[in-house]
Amino acid sequence: MKRVVIFGSTGSIGKNALSVIRESRDKFRVIGLCANKDIKTLLSQIKEFRPSFVCIRDEDKAKILRKRLGRGIKFFSGQKGIEDFSSIKSDIAVMAIAGISSLKPLLIAIVNSKRIALANKESIVAAGSLVFKRAERFNTQILPVDSEINALFQLIGPARRSFGIGGARGGRICRDDFRKVYLTASGGALAGYSKSRLAKVGVRKVLDHPTWKMGKRVTVDSATLVNKGFEVIETHYFFGLDYKKIGIVLHKESAIHALLECRDNTLFACLYPPDMKMPISHALCYPQRLDSKKEVNFKSSFSYNFKPLNYKDYPLLKMILEAGKREDNSLVILNAVDEVAIDYFLSKRINFIDIYKVMTYIFRNYKSSKIKRIEDVFFWDDWARKIAKEYLKKV
Repeated sequence: MKRVVIFGSTGSIGKNALSVIRESRDKFRVIGLCANKDIKTLLSQIKEFRPSFVCIRDEDKAKILRKRLGRGIKFFSGQKGIEDFSSIKSDIAVMAIAGISSLKPLLIAIVNSKRIALANKESIVAAGSLVFKRAERFNTQILPVDSEINALFQLIGPARRSFGIGGARGGRICRDDFRKVYLTASGGALAGYSKSRLAKVGVRKVLDHPTWKMGKRVTVDSATLVNKGFEVIETHYFFGLDYKKIGIVLHKESAIHALLECRDNTLFACLYPPDMKMPISHALCYPQRLDSKKEVNFKSSFSYNFKPLNYKDYPLLKMILEAGKREDNSLVILNAVDEVAIDYFLSKRINFIDIYKVMTYIFRNYKSSKIKRIEDVFFWDDWARKIAKEYLKKV
């Protein structure tokens, strides 16, 4: 039975991970739960899964939760508490904390967990090479939970450098035989919107994703396709692929998550419903698979559509891809600015179009610098957040 700790247990990914574990109690034991501030949901999870370790980041909520916990549970709180929680020895750590705040816990968990089921893009976007070097040093597996990256993993299998798995079973297609990989994009809630319509769009519309139920930030990023740019960066780091070998194609049904094009023009696709429990279960159980009670229904007809992506319609996607090729601090900076801008938009302090404005302004005016140490990541992340807030106050 594998011991599992879950970071971000009350969020969308965390809840789905617990749903998978609920159906496979003979295979997994939840020994630790970590959340931000939703103590109502966390208490319900504690009652059901009976973990030995519990952590909550919000100090005010921690005071309330501490009084309601039973004996035998070791309790952590605050940022220091999250870092201490990350030191728990486990077989699998599900990393589902949103934003760059996951980076420190991830680096600590790599030392203490045999496998990281990684659902956080920002840590790879901002510090991909540093994260994977650390995983290689401690022989820790990092398996992607992101649906598109997980789909590629199922198609082409692990890279020894990235996953710490060596010759374990993965995809069945030789890496020398494929020409290019494609990530699919639904286009988000605003696909086809003109610039004039984008200037007037509200929070509710942006969060109304047509196929996925996700956290708020990733849903906004799906509307700008920043999310897809981040996935290209993830693909580059996870599989060691040159950016020229990574393409994007529009696919509004969100059923096919990745495509692999071989040298002889054969296409392989990884297809499953737009349900995050699918890649989560794969990351938890690899190299085995969980038995599903449902079968594919071929009694009803279905079809899928693909369209070429017009990069001119998604300027922030182009910006992220350009930043990736620069191999400097620009990805750290853009990730930070994007996070700040989305917080401002969700709290209705700026308009949707202002996300474009602030990211464009800072991308044109930042000082290029190489990322050599983890301290560099946090320095430029802090710098970008301050500049972004100053700009947005003027807006």
